[in-house]
Amino acid sequence: MRALKEKGYEVRAVSPEDGKYSELLGKEFSFFAIKNLDRKGTNPIKDLKLFFEYFLLFRKLKPNLVINFTIKPNIYGSISAGLLDIPSISVITGLGYVFIRESWLTRFVKLLYWFAFRFSKAVVFLNSEDLNTLRNISKEKSFLIESEGIDIKHFDPNLCKEAKKYEFIFLFVGRLLTDKGIYELIKAFAKLKKEKPKVKLIILGSPDEGNPNSVSKGELEKWVKEGLIEWHGFHEDVRPFYCMADCVVLPSYYKEGVPRVLLEAMAMEKPIITTDTPGCRNVCVDGVNGFLVKPKDVESLYLAMKRMVELGDEKLREFGKAGRRLAEEKYSVEKIVGEYINLIETFLSKS
Repeated sequence: MRALKEKGYEVRAVSPEDGKYSELLGKEFSFFAIKNLDRKGTNPIKDLKLFFEYFLLFRKLKPNLVINFTIKPNIYGSISAGLLDIPSISVITGLGYVFIRESWLTRFVKLLYWFAFRFSKAVVFLNSEDLNTLRNISKEKSFLIESEGIDIKHFDPNLCKEAKKYEFIFLFVGRLLTDKGIYELIKAFAKLKKEKPKVKLIILGSPDEGNPNSVSKGELEKWVKEGLIEWHGFHEDVRPFYCMADCVVLPSYYKEGVPRVLLEAMAMEKPIITTDTPGCRNVCVDGVNGFLVKPKDVESLYLAMKRMVELGDEKLREFGKAGRRLAEEKYSVEKIVGEYINLIETFLSKS
């Protein structure tokens, strides 16, 4: 959005009003709040209201191009724009919890995607597995831009000061959801700590209130009392915690696009442990910058964590530097934004 603004385009942001991030958007861009976007809700009446809200807003704003992110904007925003003959681009940042296990809801969402993307000029995927999952979209419309990029100048390992450490620190950063593998992580770490008492697990993130897959605050406090974890809640600037960590763990089986947490860890020269799942395996080269584990498998995760502790400082540094190189070569935000700008300007010139 900033890059488009710098090139002279007028950028308008449309999202629910949350008081914090909507205020930040409003300081840089023209901001328009919508009321009916319930990201977890399945109420068809509310979704129909969202569709009409988009339709009326787009008709009023008359944009040259609409760019949609996340499931409901991708579906209802694309249809609304299409009916008004406004070109749109949809960005699939990850298929989400609906696609973890096949159900009637999965099939229904696939049908909605199929219908909505008939109105889109382009559909951007962050990994090839998601593209294959929604393979009924025409090849001419499908584009692969791997990840949303990482600011490698902001996530700079040189910010970290050398300090003597007497513990090996694992770090988890993210929403505290079942699908992120948080329970498997706790079980694997509990087993590891019995063998290696000088290990620590720091959890950075907050429960997702209203989400049925969220870890409760009570469970977190219980793990803290048991001495299993150190919990620090949500933080705007996570870099000091990356500096503290020896390894970043994300045992997610959520349908990620490309997890930002792993890119941040790599940019900070930290080894990673993650699951052999779409999005996660795209950034982890097993045995080079980290280890891949089986999803939902406590034993596999425990063994990888144990192996990481036993690697030694020199090998840990090698893993970290390999991750940083990969982030610089493939995932820098300048490279990714450049690809988006090229795609956007292609469709603007056509329209």
